[in-house]
Amino acid sequence: MKVKGIDLVVVFKVVVSILFYMSLSLLIPATYSLVVGDGQVMDFIYPFLLVGSIYLLAYQIEVKDDLTLKEAILSISLIWLIFPAISAMAYWINGAIPDFIEAYFESVSGFTTTGASILTNVEAMPKSLLLWRSTTNWVGGLGFVVFAIALLPALGSGGMQMMKFEASKAVEEKLKPKVKEVARIIFVIYNGLILAEILLLVIGGMPLFDAVNHAFCTIATGGFSVKNSSIGSYHSVFIEMVVALFMVFGSVNFLNWYHLYRTKNWRVFFKSEENKLYFTILGIAIVLCAFILTVDGFYNPLQALRYSIFQVINSASTTGFSSTDYTHWPTFVLAVLIILEFLGGVSGSTAGGLKQFRLVALGKSIYGELKKTAHPRLVYRIKLDGKTLDFSALNAIWAFGAAFTFITVIVGILLCLNGTDLVTAFSSSIACASCSGPGLLKTGPAGNYHFFADWQKFMLSIEMILGRLEIFALFAIFMPSFWKD
Repeated sequence: MKVKGIDLVVVFKVVVSILFYMSLSLLIPATYSLVVGDGQVMDFIYPFLLVGSIYLLAYQIEVKDDLTLKEAILSISLIWLIFPAISAMAYWINGAIPDFIEAYFESVSGFTTTGASILTNVEAMPKSLLLWRSTTNWVGGLGFVVFAIALLPALGSGGMQMMKFEASKAVEEKLKPKVKEVARIIFVIYNGLILAEILLLVIGGMPLFDAVNHAFCTIATGGFSVKNSSIGSYHSVFIEMVVALFMVFGSVNFLNWYHLYRTKNWRVFFKSEENKLYFTILGIAIVLCAFILTVDGFYNPLQALRYSIFQVINSASTTGFSSTDYTHWPTFVLAVLIILEFLGGVSGSTAGGLKQFRLVALGKSIYGELKKTAHPRLVYRIKLDGKTLDFSALNAIWAFGAAFTFITVIVGILLCLNGTDLVTAFSSSIACASCSGPGLLKTGPAGNYHFFADWQKFMLSIEMILGRLEIFALFAIFMPSFWKD
């Protein structure tokens, strides 16, 4: 059945098939539950059987092998909307989160690697559910990296032509095979980094269960923790620095990791303008925050540096962990952390936010306009890594920046309707749009999102999905022109 050139049968089979493969991850906590005997096995088996039975029906349908761009956009959007509902069933069936809207919020937060939570006492949750919660970060992070590399460049979403530049360099150096091969290698790299982090965390004294959960959520820049006080619960500088390092690893372009895998050349991380800007911002923010925290008498210089390194990287990578309750820090430092969340990490990574390549392009665009003001006849070309950025890509970047800001402001205003203070409301909106998790005050590291009304939690869930899919991919399916030939 086709609607204006979109084969809905193809979309149905693709969506159901991918949902089935993703739902295989439910077997991870189910297996753990079976081994430890906590009686939670069926919480994961029921949703798996539901998806499995629908998949058996869809499997019988014969369809074409390839997707049109519109069919791909519709499929991805539906997957990101539906899978959290499947994931939420585990919380809901168990009764740990009896309100399905709250369960959906928690699942969306996990799948989009946001790390925002409605849980008031994480440590009271059954361990198998905590493992599932972390697994949603793992699945969502890996899924987004493949989506960002395979589909976003084709969309030109928010100027994602930058990803085309990365791909073209790989082609020029005869390093880029088919997308499936790239995805396979990235899968190996992604999970290899997780295994490396688990090993280091265990060496640092973290229990194995905790290490697995935190590693799942670090590379995904998701930020879910099995402890109420997050990483700060372990009171270990070594653990904090290991997590900080792997947050950086998760927030840089996975095509860089792919390139490293093929060439064994670490310099790839320091060649792109986007990475250079990202590392520069990290360095400046760490020094600045450490200085302010020291001068204001919060910590001695070494302690200030320790907490600044962790929280700055945490915010810039949009992860959502915490090593201390930073909500009592100076307002200037909190402003820096919120700005870092808004800007986000690097394209092609698991991080959220505006993304650094857009910041590079916007900065060069503003500089070019200033030069043309002084020299009207000047022809100024904006280049990223030596490649000229055309007008359509630049226009898409400005449009994305405007849409991102507009959505953040509107949601922030709507969050104030139940009497929430401005700082909590707008920091929560920024945190969800940028997929960075905790906000400030009531939704800070010592708080949660439980107090919001159900309609606000659902709104924040949609905002998280919008932020994860770079806004336009989801909005596109609601445009009348999308459904025209």
